[in-house]
Amino acid sequence: MNILVIEDELKLAQVTERFLRHHGYTVTLAASLVEAKEVLQKETFDAALVDVRLPDGDGWSLVPGIKAMAPPPVVFMLTSRGEADDRVFGLELGADDYLVKPVVLKELIIRLERALKQRLPVGRRLGDVTIDEKARRVQNGPDTVSLAKMEFELLAYFFEHLGEALTRDQILDEVWGYTFGGDTRTVDTHVKQLRDKLPTIKQQLKTVHRVGYRLEAIE
Repeated sequence: MNILVIEDELKLAQVTERFLRHHGYTVTLAASLVEAKEVLQKETFDAALVDVRLPDGDGWSLVPGIKAMAPPPVVFMLTSRGEADDRVFGLELGADDYLVKPVVLKELIIRLERALKQRLPVGRRLGDVTIDEKARRVQNGPDTVSLAKMEFELLAYFFEHLGEALTRDQILDEVWGYTFGGDTRTVDTHVKQLRDKLPTIKQQLKTVHRVGYRLEAIE
């Protein structure tokens, strides 16, 4: 996941960057409003950590624009200004959380991961993959993945039968229907497409020798 850290104190920014990278995040640094706005025009982010006091203005002014993006990133305000009025103001602007410096980095990562998980749509989940059948939407982490109609139907069928060994004929009948005139190679083709588009499915969707396929849960 891609995190934007907007912080003018270089040492603090670098420490935060190293900590986030250690936890598997991709991090971009910006030291001013101008730099932040330039970066936001070029890249999309899953979250932004915004300092309130910046050399060319206050970070509060960035929050409405960041939250107006689609999908809206998680926004955390990180600042030495811990008065109640300041915290309420930041939250009213749309910030998801407000942490007062000096920030405990372990607390930051716990709060950040919780907020990022809440950002995902409600639905069935396997690793990074979430499928929302009502909205007919598939997410790989925070990213929406475009699936053809039958790719979606096949993925939903595997989710419904998680852990079961399914024959190709069974899949063909249940997903494509008894009147479908194709053969079992259609199943193999669509399985390959799902594996290509979704890394978690590539790892967890196993070929069962002389039978078909089994989507395994993550232990």
